[in-house]
Amino acid sequence: MRIYISADLEGINGIVHSTQTQPGEPGYERAIQLMHKELAAVVEGIRTCGATDIYIADAHWDARNLRVELLPAGVHLISGWQRPFSMVSGVSGSVGAKTLVDQPFDGVFFVGYHARAGVACGVLSHTYRAQIYSDVRLNGDPVGETGLNAALAGFFGVPIAFLSGDDAACSEAHELLGDRLTSVTVKRAVSRYAAVCLPEDEVLTSLRHGAAEAMNKRDYWSLYTPKRPTTLTLTFFDPAMADATELLPDIKRLDDRTVELAHSDYSVLFRLFLACGVLAANRKDSYF
Repeated sequence: MRIYISADLEGINGIVHSTQTQPGEPGYERAIQLMHKELAAVVEGIRTCGATDIYIADAHWDARNLRVELLPAGVHLISGWQRPFSMVSGVSGSVGAKTLVDQPFDGVFFVGYHARAGVACGVLSHTYRAQIYSDVRLNGDPVGETGLNAALAGFFGVPIAFLSGDDAACSEAHELLGDRLTSVTVKRAVSRYAAVCLPEDEVLTSLRHGAAEAMNKRDYWSLYTPKRPTTLTLTFFDPAMADATELLPDIKRLDDRTVELAHSDYSVLFRLFLACGVLAANRKDSYF
């Protein structure tokens, strides 16, 4: 059994503010310790069910947060940036020309995930670039990182088995991927910058049991494959950001702050989405 884990930070228990997620800021080192503990619990649960290969993709910020020496023995770490598919690079079984596993991954675990951009009662809610995208829609439906990443995994034939995060992230995942998806709520959102954090021992136990439960319920795993051709609609905070994305071919301008892109190959569409984010970020004005 080959399992791929995409690990983010905002959905980890105890994380409630952006400064905890940024290297060099107060609370960041403690946040990474908490992230390692939750990942260790998930890995332990997965391993009780016979997983042979486990890969963890560091999916937060610059993807250089996790310490390989602090991960459970035998776990492979995908670390660093630039990576072709960002938070889910390697989910296809390879990263660029590098083969990770001799057969495709059997399932994907999303750990530490958060709600999509615009959700008021979701801790640190955003979609990929918090200061760039105010709204992202997949075939007309609002999505966050869960939806975008699940669609890429589905494009490569890999189902989503499990998700952990705050209650808003879990609700979003069930709405998108079905009620039978195994999820673990590690904190309850009060606002974008506040949460009721659950006792750590209870959370770690729930993550171990939840991961094992997911492994034992493969019939509940969700292969998410949006209809093709697939359309992404991106709304930016600043019209200049939309201006910048028009440098790319086949970008359709819908209004002052919104563009649309479509493609029959979702892996191409996903990379176009990432490119739009890079271009838009370069137009972010420090003063206006």
